[in-house]
Amino acid sequence: MSQPQPTRSEIYERIKASSKQEVILEEMQRLGFWPKDQGQPQLAAAHIQREGDLQRELAELRQQIALRQDPERALRQMRKERMQQALARREETKRRQAQERHDRAQAWHAKRATHVGYLGPGISAALQAPQPDGAAPVGAAPVGAAPVGAAQEPQQGKARERRQADPKRLARHGLPPLEHAAQLAQAMGITVAELRFLSFHREVARTHHYHAFTLPKKTGGERLISAPMPRLKRAQYWVLDNILARVPAHDAAHGFLAGRSIVSNAAPHAGCDVVINLDVKDFFPSIAFGRIKGVFRQLGYGEAIATILALLCSENRAQAWMVDGEKLFVGGKARERVLPQGAPTSPMLTNLLCRRLDRRLRGLAGQLGFTYTRYADDLTFSASGQAARDHVGRLLGRVRWILRDEGFTPHPDKEHVMRKGRRQEVTGLVVNGTRPGASREMRRRLRAALHRATQNTAPTQPSVPARAAHWQGHPARPSQLLGLAQFVHQVDPAQGRPLLAQARQLTRSPIDRANEALREASRQDRVATSAQPPSATSFRQRAATGQAPVLASGTPWWQPGAPAAPVVEKTDQQRREERQQQRLQQRQAAHAQVAAVAETAAAPIAPADTGLPQTPGAAPGESPSPAPQGSPLRGLLTYWAQIAVCFVLGTVFQARMITVVGIVLTILLKYRRLQRWDMFAGAMVLAVLIGLGLRHVPG
Repeated sequence: MSQPQPTRSEIYERIKASSKQEVILEEMQRLGFWPKDQGQPQLAAAHIQREGDLQRELAELRQQIALRQDPERALRQMRKERMQQALARREETKRRQAQERHDRAQAWHAKRATHVGYLGPGISAALQAPQPDGAAPVGAAPVGAAPVGAAQEPQQGKARERRQADPKRLARHGLPPLEHAAQLAQAMGITVAELRFLSFHREVARTHHYHAFTLPKKTGGERLISAPMPRLKRAQYWVLDNILARVPAHDAAHGFLAGRSIVSNAAPHAGCDVVINLDVKDFFPSIAFGRIKGVFRQLGYGEAIATILALLCSENRAQAWMVDGEKLFVGGKARERVLPQGAPTSPMLTNLLCRRLDRRLRGLAGQLGFTYTRYADDLTFSASGQAARDHVGRLLGRVRWILRDEGFTPHPDKEHVMRKGRRQEVTGLVVNGTRPGASREMRRRLRAALHRATQNTAPTQPSVPARAAHWQGHPARPSQLLGLAQFVHQVDPAQGRPLLAQARQLTRSPIDRANEALREASRQDRVATSAQPPSATSFRQRAATGQAPVLASGTPWWQPGAPAAPVVEKTDQQRREERQQQRLQQRQAAHAQVAAVAETAAAPIAPADTGLPQTPGAAPGESPSPAPQGSPLRGLLTYWAQIAVCFVLGTVFQARMITVVGIVLTILLKYRRLQRWDMFAGAMVLAVLIGLGLRHVPG
């Protein structure tokens, strides 16, 4: 790319800075007439350069002499130099501070990718890593204060041990050893940013990780259910299958455990003289954040990991408010987070949290001659003989005291003492006999519903309208009645066998047979799908293995993008320099484009067989060099033609002044190298106006 042509002012500045001969030498070298370090005469070039150096030194001496002779000028020069130095130092300081800010931002950007240091007010202090043994704590006493430091060291060492993980406890249950948030996020198959988003506590937020709805209770009222959103549910499934499910619960617990059910919970109390049922009031909401965190600390995890796991498994009860058209969720403080009823981790957390409660109640029951079981928040005690006659009151009083000591509240309306002379129920099953069974009332209502459903299917008297089958005040479908019959059969096969056979007869209609065929086809599809790659596995299985779920369409789950890396902040001077550099590049590109166009226009044309003679001296096969566009002959002809036009205008308007002014303007255009006809036309219009104006001026 050719260098841009210097302007006249730039040439004058270069001559003032050195000498005229040196500028001429540099221009000749730039234009290629005098190659650098080649050609003759070398002595002249050396003399010219030496002359330029002397001229510069002489100019500096003259400036110094002028400053010495004029104190005010010298003072202005000193101020100018100081101002320039101050601006340079200020610019350097700005660039250094901008670089330091960028370095800090870059370090924080890299740290945020692997570290979780803040998750909201009130809980973030537990996320800080414990100080090593050799590091001095903040605010420690100086070296001379030996007694105070010696007294604080054991306490600080114990505090560090409490904050760290316990590998022995983790290995005892086969739990994954997690020490940092990055390890937890990698095990879950998510990023640290997503883990921070799912576990962050906000008292006022625009999003909420739970969907709340209500379900009617069997005894009346409504039960609040908090179902987690899919992303949080995925993380909770991982916690459940990889941590909570590996820890054994107490033998007295029968709720939410594989191989146990309401039947196994009621079986130990069958045939006893007295059965006592107690209920815990607000069981799930009464378990606060601190107790959830304590479960993970008891399993052996460190303070930071236990805090993150507790945040994932707890809920900030929030109310939705509309503020200026925006939906906000207003909750409480971190310590007010509770265990959500509806999360997959909540049942197992209650079993682990109540292990000490189960041990205490099992010990109390054994001391007084009772049998104890627990299904979620339902506590059941039973006994026979002397214990049933003498120790019921003592048992109830101690059980209430133990429940309050463990942080629970007994429900006063759900405390029942059932003797042998009345119906005894445990988790909805009757235990008056030798084995649990469904109540007689339930079996009668189910038998009546099955009879009505059978009559509707095949009415014997068409004139009499058949009564529709219903269950608990709602129309009952055959599939619902079949499920109830299967439940009775599961509890007691002898009682449920005739009901199950009758219920199966309802599904033998043509429509039900078609539905059965569809169900069979669906089952076969599921069997075929189970042999497909892991992408077709269930949501929980993929979440437990740390894999991202796959949508029903087969596309992978959406993942948030990584945050942009920080950039260095530019100063005003740097932005000005960039703009100047851009303008310089644009000028160079424009000059290069003009040069390319000129080369294309002046490219030699291959001579055709026209018989024209070639230029003398040209090599054979070469085209004759074209005449330059701005030749002297053409310029001279243009000049005389414009002079002739001036005379013609003066003759037409009969004003010699027009001719004189036109000739003067033509001469000016020639010396300004602006002999274009458009410029000449403008000059002639001006000459006509001036000539006509001067002609009407009175003499």
